[in-house]
Amino acid sequence: MENLRKQGEKYRAESKYDSALIAFRQVNDLAEEMNNVEFQVRSAIGVAAVFIELGQSDFARTYYLKAIKLSQSIDNGRLENNAWYGIGVTHQIEENLDSALFYYNKTKVLFDEEKNKEMVASLLSNIGSLHYLKEEYDLAIAKSYESSIQNKELNNFRVVGLDYRRIGMSFFKLNNLDSAKVYANLAYEIADSLKYLDDAREVLTLLSEIARSEGEFEEAARYTDSSDSLAKVIYVNGKNDEILELKAQVMTASLALESERQKNLALQQRKYKTIILVVSITLVVAALIMIYVINQRRKNIKTLAEKNEEINKQQIDELLQKQEITSLQGVLEGQETERRRIAIDLHDRLGGILSMVKLHFSVVTESLSKDDQAHAKFMKASDLLDQATGEVRSISHNLMSGVLTKFGLVPALEDLKDKISQTGKLKVSLYSNDLNNVLTAEQELQLYRIVQELISNILKHSHAKEANIQLTKGEDSVNLIVEDDGVGFDLKEVNKKTGIGLINLKARVSKLNGNFHIDSGRGAGTTISIDIPINND
Repeated sequence: MENLRKQGEKYRAESKYDSALIAFRQVNDLAEEMNNVEFQVRSAIGVAAVFIELGQSDFARTYYLKAIKLSQSIDNGRLENNAWYGIGVTHQIEENLDSALFYYNKTKVLFDEEKNKEMVASLLSNIGSLHYLKEEYDLAIAKSYESSIQNKELNNFRVVGLDYRRIGMSFFKLNNLDSAKVYANLAYEIADSLKYLDDAREVLTLLSEIARSEGEFEEAARYTDSSDSLAKVIYVNGKNDEILELKAQVMTASLALESERQKNLALQQRKYKTIILVVSITLVVAALIMIYVINQRRKNIKTLAEKNEEINKQQIDELLQKQEITSLQGVLEGQETERRRIAIDLHDRLGGILSMVKLHFSVVTESLSKDDQAHAKFMKASDLLDQATGEVRSISHNLMSGVLTKFGLVPALEDLKDKISQTGKLKVSLYSNDLNNVLTAEQELQLYRIVQELISNILKHSHAKEANIQLTKGEDSVNLIVEDDGVGFDLKEVNKKTGIGLINLKARVSKLNGNFHIDSGRGAGTTISIDIPINND
């Protein structure tokens, strides 16, 4: 592949651009077959260099970018830097001089670090060209001369010739015709000896312009004729390369057609055998499919019957469960009604009676002397009566959820949290946001009862040390989450048993048109999430 790549470089130097492209593409094809990414990069850089010679900077940039991507995939910084240098050349062709300088400076750093004399020499030549384009002719002469010295050491005589030609052109622009003629002749000698026809033609054009400026019109005409003759040779050589390439393509196509014809004959013979085999296999497969379909149909009928029976059973179970929940909802409503009635009776009737007794005790106590032994007994009895009155009030408030009735759900939960935490059996935390009175009194009461029941279950069964209550308002619902760090339980077993506690919870949530989710496992604690819809109207 390296010899083929060098051949491509030789064709490029000889202005045989079609042949150069063919050679570089052959390098790429071989590299892809052998999975050699390095030579795929070198091929892309070679093709890009040909397009640079042809002045087609867009195509050149495409191949340089391909080379950069491939270089990065194998972490080859040197080849990648060469491609970035080529990007700079494309900008120079397009006369984006500042962009060209940017990429030259970007690449020069690595070239200097690697002491890559060849690339530094090429870079100097391009910088000289860049100064020439910017009409900075003194800098163009200095950089081109420095480049010619380094390229001469590297035997890059074509670049030396290009540098000499640029020096000659710069002297010509500075009207130093003698120096211009000297360097132009040096450039021509190199181009002619190495058969760089395009380079030679350019130098002859420069010599013609110098002679014309000196008033040597006959000499100028001779240079022009020589330049035109070289142009014809370059054209003919290019056409010959095209003819050779077409011949090669025709030969390749003929060989491919013959090979394809032989393959078709062999395929046709195998085709008849294959048809017989396929038909036989098809008949056997069809028979097997028919047997399979019949058996599968029987199984499907049996499975469908079993599923229908199972569905009927599930429907019956769901109906019974709904009836049970409906009955339990009635029981719960009756419990709440009875709680209210008992609370009112305790507060209004028994509380009133105790207050009247307290009043009579006060009258009797005032009539007794403080030294009288009966006075002390009456005072003791009065204290006991006060305690009884307080107990009646406390029981009445608990039955009616006193804090809930007065202040709302969140304060009631705060009160419940404090009371439970004070026992030392369970540390309870409460997190809530402002509910903005989105729940009815009945909804708040039911949620409070749900939390009471869940906390009661945690105390009885979970062996938890901490529990968290979260009450938050969303756009369309209020979300309640109660979680603990207890021993947890197996959901499958609980669902099978369907205990009264779970049915009670389902009934309360169903009454609120809500839904709930239980997340638990043995040793993993328990989290219960309940969503209650709210009316935003």
